Amino acid sequence: MSQSHEKGLLYGLDARIGPVPAFFAALQHLLASVVGIITPPLIIGSVLGLQAYIPYLISMSLFVSGLGTFLQARRFAGVGAGMICLQGTSFAFLGVLISGGMMMKARGGSPEEILAMLFGCNLVAALIPILISRCVGQLRKVLTPVVTGTVITLIGISLIKVSMTDWAGGHNARDFWRAGQSGAGCADAAGDRGA
Repeated sequence: MSQSHEKGLLYGLDARIGPVPAFFAALQHLLASVVGIITPPLIIGSVLGLQAYIPYLISMSLFVSGLGTFLQARRFAGVGAGMICLQGTSFAFLGVLISGGMMMKARGGSPEEILAMLFGCNLVAALIPILISRCVGQLRKVLTPVVTGTVITLIGISLIKVSMTDWAGGHNARDFWRAGQSGAGCADAAGDRGA
């Protein structure tokens, strides 16, 4: 019995997957990741008024996600997990980026200056996880599954407002509030007819 079957895994770390299962696994990763990768640039671009740059932001997110996933899977010079670990954008930093972008916008910053500030902050902030990754073993004592699970749940809960706003047509939709009011008006009219 192979090592992968002893541990209850379908495939071990160094196992070769056939072309058909590999294709469907890749397709599954692609479909699961596309929405998560393109949504943060869409939110940031629309909130900060960077509509002209949204295709550029989405393209960069997709490209960097592919590059990061490739590096994780291939493991170059000790960098990477050696297996498919999808790398993509995160919703965790949306509030900070939007706040910083709004601050730049309030000071009269152009879209190019806003983007430069966001990219510069991300470049510097990327050093923090690189440094922290060297001591993950010690952090596991503090960052238990309860702590990390709570943080991830709170991130999802904080995005409910954004989701509901988008489902209702967005902040700039002309009928954003009228939809609720017209429904109430219809109900009132039906009540009058019944009386």
